[in-house]
Amino acid sequence: MKKLTLLSFLVCITYTVFAQYNPSQHANYFNGFQRTKYTNPDSAIYFLTNLAMLESNATDDLLHNTFAQSFMLGAREELLTDPEFLAHLKKSNVTVDSARRKFNEEQSNAYIILDKTKNSVNKQIKENIYPIWKWVESIKNKDNTIELQKIGNEYLSYLNEDSDFYIQRKARYGLMISGLMNKNDKLKPTAYKLQEVIYNNLNQYITNHDTQSEMSRDEKMDRAWYRYMFAALNFISAGNTTNKADQIKFLKLASEYSPDAIDNTVKSAYFYDMFFLFNKEKYSFEDDYLATLASDEDKLKMVMAMSMKDPKYKASAKALYKEPGKFSEYWLTEFNKNGKVAPLFSLKKLDGSLYQMVNNSNQWTLVDFWGTWCSPCRKEHPDLQSTYQKTQDAKLPKLNIITIASNDKESAVRAYMKEFNYTFPVAMSDNQIESAYKVSSWPSKFLVSPQGKYVVIPFGVDWQKYITDYMN
Repeated sequence: MKKLTLLSFLVCITYTVFAQYNPSQHANYFNGFQRTKYTNPDSAIYFLTNLAMLESNATDDLLHNTFAQSFMLGAREELLTDPEFLAHLKKSNVTVDSARRKFNEEQSNAYIILDKTKNSVNKQIKENIYPIWKWVESIKNKDNTIELQKIGNEYLSYLNEDSDFYIQRKARYGLMISGLMNKNDKLKPTAYKLQEVIYNNLNQYITNHDTQSEMSRDEKMDRAWYRYMFAALNFISAGNTTNKADQIKFLKLASEYSPDAIDNTVKSAYFYDMFFLFNKEKYSFEDDYLATLASDEDKLKMVMAMSMKDPKYKASAKALYKEPGKFSEYWLTEFNKNGKVAPLFSLKKLDGSLYQMVNNSNQWTLVDFWGTWCSPCRKEHPDLQSTYQKTQDAKLPKLNIITIASNDKESAVRAYMKEFNYTFPVAMSDNQIESAYKVSSWPSKFLVSPQGKYVVIPFGVDWQKYITDYMN
């Protein structure tokens, strides 16, 4: 998957929010706000208000993940030095000064929207705008000790009103406000208090909810966000202390709560927070903790743990292993220690034969859940067909593939396979297998070891390389 950059963060628009809505009215109001927010504030507010009246949570992502970007001053200045963006400007015959003036104009209009909506009669808009407003006020008063102290105290009171720090992204803005306050010695006590309240809230949530049992997509999103924010706050705390032991303690926690296999299936849950907090891609804090380890033994243990979540670290683990010739055996043993037990099943394939999922000492198994109705599934099927063909041509002799058509009709699946001349094996779901594998989104892929332990292949990664790295 193409690496996401600050450039793509600032210019992308989150259209995926419409997946759960009627695409007509919602799309009209959503797109209307996006189209007019930088040119016609009154029209933007009109579209925003109508969107909020259609659906109680319709404005959440729009305000926190797109509109809030308008006030990322440093990010926009950084964008004006980004080679990719500068090349785009040159190609469009736009000067840097013109781009800067355009940014300033857009930001001025964003301030108008913010000022007019902070006292909105619509409760949802007012509640969503409040933390953005307080954060923006803290930016404007970053050099005013008295005002910044007042803002910090107000935000502390705000945090104590509700225990849900995901809604309105309370923790995100609280950390950004505390970050500004932490630069002033007189304000550090309040900054630390903000971080303490947020830390305790995040810690309490993950203690009570950090489970890997069956979860809906929304529950996975909540889990991923809380875990990432907790990891991020520990990373921030490590940077706020000069005590070496405390730094290591915080970085260890940041590493432990870095996104795992479940979190990586819903990266959108924390994608925007990553940029708001760090102005860059910061998907994990494991490398930061790894840098504090002195012994090769500790490093190997850490890198192996990282490898279990992402096999790109496998080569580094092998380099640290004392007996490289025996690393494959060691790797498989660790994989099976960390993997979950793969549910066994028997399902009828389209060709009439019975597919039985059994432990196979010679092969790994890729279990792929899809449907003819699933656009992302259909998009990757040429690659799936190519991979399957390699298993038949002995280019991937260690791999066995079984795909399972979910929520589908056998006639539709047969017609689809025939239309595109796909030959990869397909079994029809019994409407129970999804529950056994805790499938909540499609496509979903699981790689099962010869000994019957599996890992989840995150959506959006180069899954072909992923499985190859795990197996080889």
